[in-house]
Amino acid sequence: MLIGGFLDRRRIGRGACLAAVACVGLAAEFGMGVAPANAPAPFTFDTVRERARALAAKPYHAQTKPELPAFLEHLNYDQYQDIRFRPGAGPWHDAGLRFDLLFFHRGYSYKTPVRLRLLKGGKVRAVQFSTNQFDYGKNHFSKPIPPNLDYAGFRVVYRTRQNEKWNEVASFLGASYFRLVGLQERYGASARGLAIDTAESSGEEFPSFTEFWVRRPGPLQDYLEFFALLDSPSAAGAYHFVLRPGTATVAEIEASLFLRKEPAKLGLAPLTSMFLFGQDRTRSFPDFRPQVHDSDGLLVHTRSGGWLWRPLVNPGKTFELTPFPAHDLLGFGLLQRDRDFRDYQDLQTRYELHPNLWVQPLSNWGTGMVELVEIPASEEYDDNIAAYWIPAQKPSVGREFHWRYRLSALSSEPDDSTLLRVQETLIRPEHNKAPPRFVIDFTGGALPSVSANGGLEARVEASQGKVQNLVIERNPVTGGWRAFFDLAGVGDGPAELRVFLHSGKRVLSETWAYHYTGP
Repeated sequence: MLIGGFLDRRRIGRGACLAAVACVGLAAEFGMGVAPANAPAPFTFDTVRERARALAAKPYHAQTKPELPAFLEHLNYDQYQDIRFRPGAGPWHDAGLRFDLLFFHRGYSYKTPVRLRLLKGGKVRAVQFSTNQFDYGKNHFSKPIPPNLDYAGFRVVYRTRQNEKWNEVASFLGASYFRLVGLQERYGASARGLAIDTAESSGEEFPSFTEFWVRRPGPLQDYLEFFALLDSPSAAGAYHFVLRPGTATVAEIEASLFLRKEPAKLGLAPLTSMFLFGQDRTRSFPDFRPQVHDSDGLLVHTRSGGWLWRPLVNPGKTFELTPFPAHDLLGFGLLQRDRDFRDYQDLQTRYELHPNLWVQPLSNWGTGMVELVEIPASEEYDDNIAAYWIPAQKPSVGREFHWRYRLSALSSEPDDSTLLRVQETLIRPEHNKAPPRFVIDFTGGALPSVSANGGLEARVEASQGKVQNLVIERNPVTGGWRAFFDLAGVGDGPAELRVFLHSGKRVLSETWAYHYTGP
């Protein structure tokens, strides 16, 4: 656990379990009038939205029932991972569908009960928890597990055609955390439904998804539709997901939020990741691996400012907050650009297979900024990176706040830009009175047909210190371009640095942005 309250990153999808649900009428669930048996009330996003609106008008009460027995609450990580959902116990396993659901058992850090529903033909069915759905491994409990325990969350598995193996493509577990993964990828960075007061001195609030409704797909349907109810001391919200698995797994998300009270900060479409150390080696770790991270940079795309790449850092002293004004946001995300096994040399975690997470607004988000949070970390099991959108116009208590976006998990770049991209960021630290040197390799895109002395230039900006010895040269190994410079007189900093390549007025690369703090 790190400052800011980030959860241990082992929480989602590194082993697991799930479950299924019993019948409850829509009228009983929502207190509505009973519809005729032959005309069930349609279940839509508006159904959940009105539920969230009514919930926000009442005082907050944490979801605690059914109560979790102490022997489950006090499980350690390995004991919890030994509880596994049984193969074939999913609600649609034998239905010939492309999707099935697996359920997570409550216990360890996952104490909040999550109620799960299935939707079919206008009817709402809840699957009753059963210990028969789980293999408890080496665990032996002195008391029986209650029969009405509910669940901690669920996973989505998918197959491209019948009789093929199941591939896990999504996981919802812990507060409002969820993960997406492409068919050839492994879990890495995660997303959240909402971030409240992240890195604020008052402490972070973690909203939770407390209920899900999943619509049964058709036999050949290649997408899965489901809804979620979010609740917290400050807000209640309704979410609509349309999940499309593939080489890139994509979720289209619609959300409505209703505030009980106004928080200091709201972060929309939040992403969370881990960065321990990378190419820049600004911190030293006793590790045989060249790099350890789920993501190595933040990419921001705006209509007016183009593409900006910010390499991630693991700060050594205290957390760092970096704002990126984006009044005409087109997208942002946490990316893993190093895609060679040799970059990591990790046979278990396979960091080169971890996905890029890319957010694209599907509605007008107005003015605001992307905020990056970097927290000191000493272990790779701690998420220490967060990025989210902060609207300039805060929602007010009692009024609906609505937004839509697309979240993609992919191995490729999230754009078809012809610009050169930042592939490497290397730093020679300050030593023997020599200033730090920054080396940036640009590659990819449509490489410009200009020579180093034929019009290609680098524009370098530094908020502190003096830029010296700027050089631009061809990199014959990558086929791209390398820019390097010294930063004299920066002292302890910090210094905000920006570099991009251009030829006259023609911009040739994305902008490299870096937050440098001296030794």
